[in-house]
Amino acid sequence: MVVCKGGEKMSEQLLEKILLVVTDIQKELQDIREEQQAIREEQQAIREEQMAIREEQKTFREEINSLREEMNAFRKEQQLIREEQQALKNGQKELYDLMNALLHRQDETDAKLEALTMDVHHMRGEMTAMKQEIHALNEKIDSHYKQFNERLNNLQLDVDFTVHKTTMTERELFKMRNRLFS
Repeated sequence: MVVCKGGEKMSEQLLEKILLVVTDIQKELQDIREEQQAIREEQQAIREEQMAIREEQKTFREEINSLREEMNAFRKEQQLIREEQQALKNGQKELYDLMNALLHRQDETDAKLEALTMDVHHMRGEMTAMKQEIHALNEKIDSHYKQFNERLNNLQLDVDFTVHKTTMTERELFKMRNRLFS
């Protein structure tokens, strides 16, 4: 290409301008590339952070699930405790009712025991009176026994005397008979 001198200068200026524009474009492209690289690095860092966040979320979910399981276990235990508590309350009410019944029976038993005590005291009084009467009767019997024994002894003596006298009389009669009939 043949270019004239004036045109050469223009061409050179144009070339320089183009070169400057191309250099600027290259610089801009380089800047864009660097920015893209920085963006990519930031994106990579963001992805890594997202992965870390996802891992943390996964860990949190696992912990939440574990906490939920523990809460469910606590709820079940709490329900069991409530049921046991209700059973204890029912048992306590039964014991209370049983104790009231026992106390009522104890009151009845105490009243009966008091009545028996009064009866025993009354019977002791009667027994004491009966013992005194028996003692008095024994004294009378002893007195009558002595009198009876004396009379019996007297009767025995009278019988012995009568037998002796009868024997003597029969002897006399026998003698008389013998004399008369002989």
